[in-house]
Amino acid sequence: HLFHKKLEMMKKLFLRWFTLIVLSLFMLGYFYESQWVQLQHPQKTCPTVTWDTIQMQRNRKLNSTCLKYNLTNLANRLDPLVAQQLFVVPSHKIIYCSVPKAGCSNWKRTLLLLEMNLTNETSLLKNENIRNSSFLMNIHSTKLLRRLSSYPSTQQLELLSNYTKIMFTRDPFERLVSAYRDIFLYSKATFSVRYKYSSKAIFNKSVTFQQFVSFIFQEEVHNIHWRPMYKLCAPCSIHYDIIGNLETINQDSDCVLKTFGIPENLHYPTFKKHKTEPRTTEEMTKEYFERLSPTQVKRLFKLYEIDFSMFNYSSNIRHFNFLVS
Repeated sequence: HLFHKKLEMMKKLFLRWFTLIVLSLFMLGYFYESQWVQLQHPQKTCPTVTWDTIQMQRNRKLNSTCLKYNLTNLANRLDPLVAQQLFVVPSHKIIYCSVPKAGCSNWKRTLLLLEMNLTNETSLLKNENIRNSSFLMNIHSTKLLRRLSSYPSTQQLELLSNYTKIMFTRDPFERLVSAYRDIFLYSKATFSVRYKYSSKAIFNKSVTFQQFVSFIFQEEVHNIHWRPMYKLCAPCSIHYDIIGNLETINQDSDCVLKTFGIPENLHYPTFKKHKTEPRTTEEMTKEYFERLSPTQVKRLFKLYEIDFSMFNYSSNIRHFNFLVS
């Protein structure tokens, strides 16, 4: 009788331990699964209050610079060169100003997915899939994203009034060095520049950074890859609802996508065309600028002075003061 009692107690004890182990394994599996999902598709990091404050500060700085340099243009017609840079996404009522070397390729890829209603196909924006996709690789030649310039002038103004307008900026000198490296170090094609006082000059990747800067000073109309951002997007004439920075692209892009209710697992891609080459950094930019004469640096300051002020990059200039002192 005593033996049976002990046996019953052992059975009950075993069942309790077994149940506890099963529950523990279940909870562990659930936790692991949720963590795995979170690692694969992290939630968008966009604190609303901070984002709103940042946008107010950026717009305030922009508006004060417009007034300072008397750049406010109340004309009823949009500059055709600006209209060429504006891409329309009717499905989400977005107008995006494309600033070369400020993340525009990846933004166009993202906006194309929005326009084609493919926001659930997040794997399309993985680096290896972009590289294997002709229409995503050749994003700048796609006909699937329509420029504002293709609309009648009256409709252009209507769209600008009713759509959410977005532009992204980058430190002007970093953007300049990035353009030089991309076009003259990695590009296989030759490149042409129209001079102020002569015909075109055609040159290739053998051009030095010093020669490149000299060419810029002689251009009749600056190429879009290094044209000042305020001339590309005309933010004193067009009120941009969202101003992002390449320097804070992770948070800014999350906030932009969250604004339009894009699924949590769709993120701005990190794709880089020349994957083996490092991105242009502040340190790299300094190294390139050390090759220039003090006169060239001063002239570049003058060329990009409004960009530095308007988009709050003025503090970055101190890194180059030693070159002109």
